[in-house]
Amino acid sequence: MARRLRQYVCSLLLLLFPAQSAGASAPLPLDRPIEYVAIGDSITAGWGTPLIDGARLNGYAPLLHRQMQAHGRATMHNLGIAGLTSGQFLFLLAHWPEAVEQLRRADLITLSIGGNDIIWTEHQKPGDVMAMRAALTKYRSNIQKILSAFRKVNQRARLFVLEVYNPFEQQDPRHRLFNEWITWVNESILAVATQYDATVVPVASLFATHEKEYVNLANHDIHPNPLGHQMIAKQIAHQLFGRFTPLLVTPDQQPNLLWNGNARNLPTRLIWENSTIYISLPQLKAIDQDARRTLRTRVGANAVRIDGMRIPLPSPVLLLDGTLYLPLRPILESIGAKVYWVPDSLTLSVFSK
Repeated sequence: MARRLRQYVCSLLLLLFPAQSAGASAPLPLDRPIEYVAIGDSITAGWGTPLIDGARLNGYAPLLHRQMQAHGRATMHNLGIAGLTSGQFLFLLAHWPEAVEQLRRADLITLSIGGNDIIWTEHQKPGDVMAMRAALTKYRSNIQKILSAFRKVNQRARLFVLEVYNPFEQQDPRHRLFNEWITWVNESILAVATQYDATVVPVASLFATHEKEYVNLANHDIHPNPLGHQMIAKQIAHQLFGRFTPLLVTPDQQPNLLWNGNARNLPTRLIWENSTIYISLPQLKAIDQDARRTLRTRVGANAVRIDGMRIPLPSPVLLLDGTLYLPLRPILESIGAKVYWVPDSLTLSVFSK
């Protein structure tokens, strides 16, 4: 009964007070380059997503980073280390000056820590209730010290702390076994977050009843699968930008176009050539909101004239299948649009007037 009451109270508090502090509601300063530090355990490191060119490019942290790049300039420092408990994290933080300096400069910090406190205790002392209670009491102290250390070096950054989720489906006996301990950890996160201007990301309630959908159970893995990582990134992005467009990276990545934050589907595909995104001339005229604008160029030209004004191009005009293709970014910038580049997903993000 007491366990159910704690679970109910924790869920109710998250619904009523998801982000109540001044720091938690401060906007990101998109008028200058953003520094993003993702720190914590294997979830931050992107485990559960496949490797692409040796990196986990579709974890929640890279997905969130690409949302920032689509709105301005942003740099990510991913300091996720698989297997860390909260105690190990504290020890590491005390001996990791490079991480402390990056935290000091950060505009945004995301933290995932706590799941391994449960996993390692159950692994070392299976079924030992007293050992688990001692470990989670220590976690409450550790998470407070961690957030306090963050705020001592940086009081202005937006800070998000991920809940711990139950990876097992409800019919799995392990679900009930872990549920009480996970609730304990998340109550500790919620209680401490309110003291340190942090927003709690409600991963536990997000994944509840969706374990098969969001957890990598098909591969005998308890980490979020690619869709689970997307859901985590989506929760944070909605608080930062009010929207989320999943900019995924694939082994055969093709260029993409975002228009005022929304994916723009084009009848004619964009071309990635000479480290430049090209668009066909008919398609360019179709997306141009000013039909009266005149554009003159030729095959092989390194410039285009728009309403008589010469616009230099970084790469020459191409002829493909009888159609002219032009570098897209300089043309959009010349007509007053703000254009941002997301390199991993080969995305141009355009904000028109």
